[in-house]
Amino acid sequence: MSQPEEDGGYSEDAAPLSILSNLRISKVEENWKLGEVEVVVLLCGHEISLDYLIAWCKYCLKQNKNCFTCPRFDEGKKQICGVGFPYQVLCQKAKLTLELKEHFEERLGALTAAKLCEYKPCPGCQSYVERADKKNLCVRCTICTSRTGCTYEFCWNCRREWKGPVITALTCANDGCGKQEVSPLNPLVLCQPEFKRDKLQKEKNDIYPMTDKNPARKRLALLINNIEFLYLDDRFGAEKDELSMEKLFEGLGYTVVTLRNLSAKGMDDAMRDFSQREEHKLSDSCFVVFMSHGSASGLNGIFNQESEDVFSTNDIFKHLNTLNCAGLRDKPKIILIQSCRGEDDGDVYVQDSGNQRLHTEHREKDFCCLRSCTPDTVSYRNIEKGTVFIQDIVEIFNQYAHQDHIEELFRKVLKKFKETHRRQMPCKERTTLSKSFYLFPGL
Repeated sequence: MSQPEEDGGYSEDAAPLSILSNLRISKVEENWKLGEVEVVVLLCGHEISLDYLIAWCKYCLKQNKNCFTCPRFDEGKKQICGVGFPYQVLCQKAKLTLELKEHFEERLGALTAAKLCEYKPCPGCQSYVERADKKNLCVRCTICTSRTGCTYEFCWNCRREWKGPVITALTCANDGCGKQEVSPLNPLVLCQPEFKRDKLQKEKNDIYPMTDKNPARKRLALLINNIEFLYLDDRFGAEKDELSMEKLFEGLGYTVVTLRNLSAKGMDDAMRDFSQREEHKLSDSCFVVFMSHGSASGLNGIFNQESEDVFSTNDIFKHLNTLNCAGLRDKPKIILIQSCRGEDDGDVYVQDSGNQRLHTEHREKDFCCLRSCTPDTVSYRNIEKGTVFIQDIVEIFNQYAHQDHIEELFRKVLKKFKETHRRQMPCKERTTLSKSFYLFPGL
């Protein structure tokens, strides 16, 4: 019998009421109580839900951009709009809360300062300090010096309190300073060129074509992570899953579009816009990851209350299918969904014993979807480590993606759940891959 995972800080990605959430997502509460998500109109004329707009602008900041762009698909131009607008317009259109304004202005200030001077946060007080002498690694923090009454200096390289000579210092005396950092746990094992060459020779017609690593290749991954909810418990620990997946996808050669805290409408709009990205034409595959509370009817938006604000997983396939996503036609599309699908426990007691002429294509093909649990059951999340589903995927991919195709990787994930997480079992759904999909990391 497996031990109850809740005892180790686990909770379900289901749906009880949370008081803390009301402190964060109050900006659209009034409109949602009226039964609608707040929608704003950008300078380009495109409508966008407020939650999607804020999530997109935060993503732009994460990409070190100090000007935002419209992410909506333009029906007339048949491409993503991309019209830019400054922070001032965002404030006018979105009516940001004080908390959000502080977030945006702090990040924008840091981006602006980075263009004007060389600066880093002091390890003592976290205030940003400029390095005036580019030839000296020893930098003095005036704030820490004033607070302590003693001169406080730190190393620009390793960001630890300074040790060693301070005049024209090219290195400090801290252990390990200047040496290459050791990779964190679960490093991605890279594929050897010989393995890829051998696979392609032996199974060429049974493997999806994969573009060799080069600047022209434009792989995209969409990651939607709902953490803060208006009525439901916040998904503490989900930020760990986000970081783990971002690192994995970047290692696999994908540019990750990460959007947090979306309503059902926001998720639907984000999926539609993602499906129309021009980069797909220069890609060989894509990943889409959803992490949220959920139920049998779908994925919960951040305003979910009872049966309201639910995004149907069918719409993921609809937006990426043969008809609606030409850029990914005949290319593998991998979908990962972390959410509950009901309230039942999954365990039971048992005894030991290009341009071509028109032709017919199936509407839904080249998909592979792995969900975190079977229908009607719960999915567990550790509030400190993240979900076992995402963390196990990252671990398995890091260790075996250099040699196994995607369905074998998923089989290994299921095997690990059977052996170590018996109360939950992921399952594949709507898998229509006709060939083996190898990721060939590093190549």
